[in-house]
Amino acid sequence: MNDTLAPVRSLGSDRLRLPPSTTDGAHLTLADRLELRIGLWLLLRSTRRLESARDHHEHARLLANARQLAVREHAAFRRDALGGVRI
Repeated sequence: MNDTLAPVRSLGSDRLRLPPSTTDGAHLTLADRLELRIGLWLLLRSTRRLESARDHHEHARLLANARQLAVREHAAFRRDALGGVRI
């Protein structure tokens, strides 16, 4: 007998095996559904809070950049305006 060939698996061995509780048609209880909904709500809420905080930081950064630009423009204007005056 030639033993260099790999062993062959049966066709049924590749199927996904689910636990018996999900395959026998068992339904989720009201408490399980409530827990799932609360968990999903908390997950979505935390995602929204992160996005809101990120938007706030982005807005604050944009305001700071605009203020710095105005200060630089004002300084350049004063330098140019006072550069032509000689006493």
